[in-house]
Amino acid sequence: MSVSQARVLKYIRHQVATSGSAPTYREIAAQFRWQSPKAAVDHVDRLARDGYLRVHRRRSRGIEVLDVQGDSEQVAVSVPILGTIAAGRATEETETWTGRVLVDKAILGPAVRARLFAVRVSGDSMIGRGINHGDIAVAAADAPPHIGDVVVALIDRESTLKTLAKGAMGMFLKSENPRYPDLFPATQLTIQGVVCTLIRKVG
Repeated sequence: MSVSQARVLKYIRHQVATSGSAPTYREIAAQFRWQSPKAAVDHVDRLARDGYLRVHRRRSRGIEVLDVQGDSEQVAVSVPILGTIAAGRATEETETWTGRVLVDKAILGPAVRARLFAVRVSGDSMIGRGINHGDIAVAAADAPPHIGDVVVALIDRESTLKTLAKGAMGMFLKSENPRYPDLFPATQLTIQGVVCTLIRKVG
């Protein structure tokens, strides 16, 4: 890998980690003050051939970073995004792989060793915890849940993102917006992951 290719790869990784999406070819060209996006295309194509990236030609911002998690010297880990989760009323359980997001190891702390997954937030029931529509929540699947944690949960076969709480009747899911009710399980409450960090929606 040349020095210029390494700089381009570092920039793409940084953009994915901080914004949740890859830069466009024009943005890459502007970053390095290249006169034409063609230079960006050439660098990305070479990085793709070498196995660092995958390019989805028909997708907007379709540059995907590969093989980050396997390199212990990297500063970020690559986390799969498993579709969208309701931060409003619970919705029927679905799990659809929709890409990956890079997350800085320093932000994750001890959770960097956990089985991580991410979900896009839909709705505004968690605004009291600073979680907004369009954010990406990163969760640890094997972290023990505690009261007060924000969790990805399955309640009576419907998935949602809420605060784990406990009352007289046992565990329930607390909304952080007075417009939404708290959720009490009729039969089953399963914690699928504990949210460990958040990637803000840009724009």
